[in-house]
Amino acid sequence: MTFSELPISCYIRTLNEERMIGEVISAAKKICSEIIIIDSLSIDKTKSIALSLGANVFEQPWLGNGFQKRVGEEQCKNDWVLDIDADEIVTDEMALEIKNHFNNGSPNAVGFLTPIITVPPFGKPWYNFSRAHRVKLYNKSKIRIPAHKAWDQFKTNNLPIKSLKNGLLHPSFTGIHMHLDKLNKYSTMLANLPNNKSYLEIFLRVWIGLPFYFIHKYFLRGMLRAGTYGFALSISSAFGRWLKDVKQFENLVKNRKK
Repeated sequence: MTFSELPISCYIRTLNEERMIGEVISAAKKICSEIIIIDSLSIDKTKSIALSLGANVFEQPWLGNGFQKRVGEEQCKNDWVLDIDADEIVTDEMALEIKNHFNNGSPNAVGFLTPIITVPPFGKPWYNFSRAHRVKLYNKSKIRIPAHKAWDQFKTNNLPIKSLKNGLLHPSFTGIHMHLDKLNKYSTMLANLPNNKSYLEIFLRVWIGLPFYFIHKYFLRGMLRAGTYGFALSISSAFGRWLKDVKQFENLVKNRKK
């Protein structure tokens, strides 16, 4: 597949992403004239696959979520950039919608709020529940990713942000083992950030937070519509959120003893 002629660059952070990187790049080329890979020293076939598909690969040891994306922004030649993960797929419907926005030149917006649709290991994508929305396509001359170790999303208050109807497919995990592994790593990163919560608040979260996290995921986020697997993933998601509390509690206790 050839690159699009739209003035859009895409940047993707990678670390051992051979599982999907070829499909991700090929899909992004529907709307992007340039693909930038910011690779954190992969030891699998990620780089060779990316190069074979015409992407430009830059090696950058991991700096943190926001800082790593900043590197991607700086390597992009176009002002309009698409920020996707190495497991997010641009759909045909999303590509057509974006092309329509660029029909008359640069869109009158600084970015587009994009739906992210989870694709479970089996069954149909979750189009109508548990969807996330992120600013994935934006003009880097107008807004930039936060320069932060953990945070890598925009605060969109009071910004001329438009919304896309069609979005990215996100087959982010192959099973419960991968889901839990991601949650464990993410909770560790968040727990190690500077924390302004009191000892009492974290103590209470450890004791009573878990069922509330489950209720939020299962009922409010609509995971009950995914049947037995939705129930299982809601438990693992709640557990992952609760792990952050436990790890923060551990850090507070350790610091008290110093």
